[in-house]
Amino acid sequence: MKNIWGNSWFMIPALLFFNGGLLVLYYVSYGDEILYFNDLREEPFNTVFRLITYLGEAYAFFLFGVAAMFWRWRYALLIALTGLITLPTSFIIKDSFGTDRPITYFTNRDMRQDVVTVPGVVLNTGQTSFPSGHSMAAFGLYSMLTLIAGKRRRRLGLLFALTAILVAVSRIFLVQHFLSDILAGALLGLVVSGLVWRLDSTDLFRRWPLLDSGLLPRNDRVA
Repeated sequence: MKNIWGNSWFMIPALLFFNGGLLVLYYVSYGDEILYFNDLREEPFNTVFRLITYLGEAYAFFLFGVAAMFWRWRYALLIALTGLITLPTSFIIKDSFGTDRPITYFTNRDMRQDVVTVPGVVLNTGQTSFPSGHSMAAFGLYSMLTLIAGKRRRRLGLLFALTAILVAVSRIFLVQHFLSDILAGALLGLVVSGLVWRLDSTDLFRRWPLLDSGLLPRNDRVA
């Protein structure tokens, strides 16, 4: 598979997410998406979204990276590169835009009391909201996993797309980011994974035959 566009199981839900998000941005005032979740911030949704958001953190890259080592070393390397590029890129862009986090935004407007928050969640403050690092990581990681799965396991793209989308939505639910933050982060994640995936077709990896092997013997692994 040359790029993520080759897997409609991933791209159709991803495009619905982006288009739906843009429509909401157009019709809904900035910040209201946070308030719309107020009535839903109760169990079991609180626990579900607190767990889902972990799927966009370093733990996920580590677990999938280790699993990929049993298949092919280069897949583990691609996952690691996606994570290593995502983290500093996110921080650099956040620092450049300096956008208020949701709780800071509402506090500055004397609207803190209007926001229902999830118990036990430490709310990030300051000017580090745009873009969402979790959304960027999730779309970077799960689009990369879709690419690695290839044409023979195309339907896994749906699972990976829904996971990435839920991670992004969790950031609004947990009052950590605005809708514009997660959309930008998701797009950047796709860009990062796409650029990293292009390395897979270069001479860089072909010079190292060992990268095409894994921890399991070749005949014990699924091709």
